[in-house]
Amino acid sequence: MHVCVTRHLLAAPLLAILAATPAMASGFGMLAPHRAVYDLTLKEASDRSGIEAMTGRIVYELTGNECDGISVRYRFVTKITTTDESYQTDQQTSTFESPNGLEFNFLTKSYVDKQLESTVKGTATRTKDGVKVVLSDPKRRELDLPPAVFISTHLIDIINAAENGEQLLKRDVFDGSDNADEVVASSTFIGAGKVVSELLEGETAEALKPIKDQESWPVTISYFEKGLGHTAEQVPVYEASFLLYGNGISRKLVMRYPDYALKGDLISLEMLEKTPCKPAQ
Repeated sequence: MHVCVTRHLLAAPLLAILAATPAMASGFGMLAPHRAVYDLTLKEASDRSGIEAMTGRIVYELTGNECDGISVRYRFVTKITTTDESYQTDQQTSTFESPNGLEFNFLTKSYVDKQLESTVKGTATRTKDGVKVVLSDPKRRELDLPPAVFISTHLIDIINAAENGEQLLKRDVFDGSDNADEVVASSTFIGAGKVVSELLEGETAEALKPIKDQESWPVTISYFEKGLGHTAEQVPVYEASFLLYGNGISRKLVMRYPDYALKGDLISLEMLEKTPCKPAQ
């Protein structure tokens, strides 16, 4: 039994009801280029999951700027022991979102025990009618999906909502994960901002230095199958909780799947040089 761990974090990380399509995805300039490493441990697992032990690591790298667009590289490795077997999963994802938030390129390779199991590659474009997806791998395929935002725009929307004191943000999102053939609905709950300077369990002091005295907000993003409505009884297919900073960095990560949950501790944070915008010709 292979456990599914393919839904993206922030990245997550990471993972929109479209109002007007913006001329520019304003706000990309607030995101700080960085490379963050999270150690993963099993927080809880139901008997139905069959999971006896699970550890892993996430490496999340964000680069780019408001003029050239935002690139995210994301690697999610887990070692899983179930009642029947032990194995390693390795998901490697690269995405790029254009500075106007209208174009999105994505590539995900998934390995089990170092053997390539699947590749998903394609492009997505936001139009006035929705999201046009063109897949080139595993086979050529074109899809017309409902309106949605891409992952970096979604992150900017959450930060803006937090800074404005909003407690709830709803968006439909396309992130290119799984088979890259669907838009998911999301609800983001945002708590009051505060400075959390103390070292949390599992973290390293060195990783905390760049953000130690900055304000952050406790955020929980719940993802739902689109079209089922948002009822009290509806269970999210995936949920991520974390402390979010105004520059896009996160810590104190908890990833919840239907049958298990993982805890992610920030153990390394490297601030990368920001590429300046090229002067207009």
